[in-house]
Amino acid sequence: MLTTIDHLLVFLSRPVVLSALTLAFGSYLLTRFTERRAKRDKIREKALQLLEDVGNELNSVISIIYGHIRTSQFEIQKDSPVNEKRSGLFIKRFSVRIRSQVFLESDEFWQRYDQLTFEIDKIVRLMGTLSANYDLAEVAERIKQHQMRFAASWPFDERSTHSKYPPPSDELVIWADMVWDRSVSLLTSNLNSVVR
Repeated sequence: MLTTIDHLLVFLSRPVVLSALTLAFGSYLLTRFTERRAKRDKIREKALQLLEDVGNELNSVISIIYGHIRTSQFEIQKDSPVNEKRSGLFIKRFSVRIRSQVFLESDEFWQRYDQLTFEIDKIVRLMGTLSANYDLAEVAERIKQHQMRFAASWPFDERSTHSKYPPPSDELVIWADMVWDRSVSLLTSNLNSVVR
């Protein structure tokens, strides 16, 4: 005498039923796979957008800093573009932190972004303190101390050559190069992990 389970097994073993079950299960798996892939693609797209946004923000402020250094125009007005861009970095800190945790699954990214933001702020503030009359040796020493502090907090293979400018622009270029090189490295390493 066949039990209920036996009847069910006989029913499920019919070719038509097996085909229907296989199609339904396959369709379910394909749907789930497609949904997961779409979610991963969306997260990747958001991560790439984050990296592009941060790269554009850092590039715009560092480029203006280089312009001031190259022309030895150290006095920075409150309404200058460099101040506007510098403040923009601070305004975006919260967004960068949240998006990097979600889309990059990284605390290091936002921590390094914060570090770069504060370093750019230090460069701009120091440049802003330079008036027509300043002690060149004292300014050069202050900049070198900032360079050493930054290098100690974020070890990096520093570039060996820098553009030649008269003091104190020469030391400011080295400091700005340190920020630039670390920015490029941070973005490149995260971009590589996203596109893999």
